[in-house]
Amino acid sequence: MKKEILALSLITLLIASCSAPQKEPDKLETLPEVVEEVKEPRTAVFADMPNYQFEFSSLKLNQHMKDLDLRVFKHFGEFYTDEFTIYRLNRIDYLAESYFIDDINLYFIDSLLVKIQAYLREDKSHEFLNRYGAAKIYINDYHNKKLLETEKVLVKDNGKYRINENLDYYTLRWKREETDIEYVVNKKADSTMTIAADDIRYFDDKRHRFKLTFQTYDYENQLAWVKWESYKEARGLVAQPASEEQ
Repeated sequence: MKKEILALSLITLLIASCSAPQKEPDKLETLPEVVEEVKEPRTAVFADMPNYQFEFSSLKLNQHMKDLDLRVFKHFGEFYTDEFTIYRLNRIDYLAESYFIDDINLYFIDSLLVKIQAYLREDKSHEFLNRYGAAKIYINDYHNKKLLETEKVLVKDNGKYRINENLDYYTLRWKREETDIEYVVNKKADSTMTIAADDIRYFDDKRHRFKLTFQTYDYENQLAWVKWESYKEARGLVAQPASEEQ
């Protein structure tokens, strides 16, 4: 009996010694503390600064298109015929006189500059009278005509003559040998008026209060010729070369 108990005890110890060892619980890996690097904010400034300046005074009538620097102008369109084309200022920051000029239009006939139109930010009547001399004045509406029944066109101020400030819509004109100069003052301009960009009749923006124009003495005749050529072409009145008629 004692032998049987001893043998059973030895078997139990043998089984216990052969059993799989207990697995220790997994240890969580301790990650090093990540300290986020604080970066100073960077401010990116993208500025398209002009690398040159364009002066309004450099424009001269009868210059050929190829002799002009038109990079700051945008081709607005061609009207009537291909011979009549208009460019409009596209980069005001390139203009040296942008402090008092708001916009510029250039008119070309047969690639020659025949009309220069500038829209100003402020009234330059007195300055232009001193620069160009005596001018003819044209009153543009009934209100101003009635005003002149009781007031004068010129008033004396500190010993100098100036245009009556009560006049709010008029035109000054100067005639030169090769150039016509016109300056329109419209202090009652309607800023709510809309303009059709593709219509030449509305290209001359009436909303601007001060407009200075230089044009060749024969500009109106040239424009009339352009319109006539356009009229003939539209109605098939333009003769075709003999080689194209066959």
